[in-house]
Amino acid sequence: MNTLPDLPSDPATPAVDAHWRSQRNLIHCIAIAVLILTGTFFVFLYRQVVMVRKNTAEMAVFLRQYDESDVSEMINRVQQRLDDYRKKDPAFNPIYVKYFGTNPPPPANTLSSKVTPGGTNVPGNTAR
Repeated sequence: MNTLPDLPSDPATPAVDAHWRSQRNLIHCIAIAVLILTGTFFVFLYRQVVMVRKNTAEMAVFLRQYDESDVSEMINRVQQRLDDYRKKDPAFNPIYVKYFGTNPPPPANTLSSKVTPGGTNVPGNTAR
């Protein structure tokens, strides 16, 4: 016959089992909390990516409209006229430097030329 030896019964064994059981429950709760936190973080990142893509598309449309408009030419003309006025009235120089810095205005002959995509308006460029 197979008889198992009698194991000594330790009165502290139920307390140790309860301790390990509570530790295991605590680890399971922490693991679940980390999973929830990770999922929330990835949802947040996904929403941020969606928002950045949307803003990038809107900015691309805005930049394309800005490039197609003549606003940049108008700004260059205003800067050229303010530079001319600055040369006539030295008291206006600090105001000009505050808003335009020390950058000289673009040459007058480049104000009317617009750069188009692909470089089709470059002199000598006949390929289309």
